[in-house]
Amino acid sequence: MITNHILTILKRHWFNDEIYELHCSKPDGFIFLPGQFIHLRYLDMEREYTLISAPDEPVLRLLIKRMPEGRLSVALAELAIGSEIALSAAQGYFCYQPSEREACFIATGTGIAPFIAMWAGGLSGFTLLHGVSHPSALVYRQELSAAAKRYVPCLSSAAAMEGDPPPFRGYVGAYVETMLPADNYDFYLCGRRSMIHDLTHLLDARYPDARIYSEAYD
Repeated sequence: MITNHILTILKRHWFNDEIYELHCSKPDGFIFLPGQFIHLRYLDMEREYTLISAPDEPVLRLLIKRMPEGRLSVALAELAIGSEIALSAAQGYFCYQPSEREACFIATGTGIAPFIAMWAGGLSGFTLLHGVSHPSALVYRQELSAAAKRYVPCLSSAAAMEGDPPPFRGYVGAYVETMLPADNYDFYLCGRRSMIHDLTHLLDARYPDARIYSEAYD
């Protein structure tokens, strides 16, 4: 990573025991597009994270899952407020492409991050499927539901969930296969590589004329 900036940790917001939002200072002159990612480095640890803030926000926000084996995600969860970390310039091409087709966003876990950024940047009227195992991982549920034409939380566990809209019990792929209305879509997929691999094959078969954009993480 080429270190372009140094930022300061300002605060954290925890959604559950694992997922948190990290607020950091925004370096002067830092620019990015909704959906782009950055490299964060602390000591000898480095990882890519997608920005979830809008480009005009005064701070940078990141959605992070603390993984026991993920040294940096643990460190960022525990660093004192005011600590400094290194930041690269924004990178990536997983950004919304204006189209006459309906945008269908499909995410699992913290793969929702680029779609939060697109919503924060003013996008609305999309279809959004968010697959998680527990309702507490449905971050920004109310805001995204209000902005979406169709918002579907997909729960892979039998965990109870209150509120509207009701969840789909199963994986996002099962919803696409059995419930997603026929239409002309631009699909945007973000999540684990295995999910994107399987879902791309399914979409190719069911929506042969669709455009598919994807961003995978391990």
